[in-house]
Amino acid sequence: MEDGEIVSLGDFVKVKVYDAGEQHVGHIQDLALEGDLSSPYVAYVGVHALWADRVGGIELVRPVEDIVLLIPWSEVQSFDEDAFRLKGVHPELPVETASGKVLLRADLLNKQMLDSRGNRIQRVDDVCMEREGQRLKVLGLEVSRGLLSSSTLRHFVDELKKKCGYSGEVEMIPLEAVQRVEEEAVIVGEVFRVED
Repeated sequence: MEDGEIVSLGDFVKVKVYDAGEQHVGHIQDLALEGDLSSPYVAYVGVHALWADRVGGIELVRPVEDIVLLIPWSEVQSFDEDAFRLKGVHPELPVETASGKVLLRADLLNKQMLDSRGNRIQRVDDVCMEREGQRLKVLGLEVSRGLLSSSTLRHFVDELKKKCGYSGEVEMIPLEAVQRVEEEAVIVGEVFRVED
């Protein structure tokens, strides 16, 4: 994976995760941003751990085999489409709460996008990202090419891309156009002109 290469969230889900001791500890379940969307950079990795006997400083009553741990991106030593390698050793890895974060898979994928007046745009098909060195920058929310057959929707997406300075070929709503993420929808800060 090269610097500047556009990748999608789907490229990373289920990718194996190894700790500093080269022990296979699980796979990527999700990636997360800070909840206020102030930074487009992935700040956390959601690792579906194969097992855990403690979470942070808390020792569990019994080891569990089905738990997803949110680990700060600062713990990622390296990553590509085949594996993520962490700096720490499992189960000593630092963990964070999911509260107040935007989970790319859980909070965005397949959610309905609405404009600021509540008009339906389309569902989120995937999340587009770009590799920048050892970081992942979220570019936007991918929309289905098949559904862009509507000239009104195509024009809406093209205008958002132009306003946000994105000229790439991937059909997406730029992250800068996302106002907020709600429980049932993603709100985009422009008004989609619904045809009568």
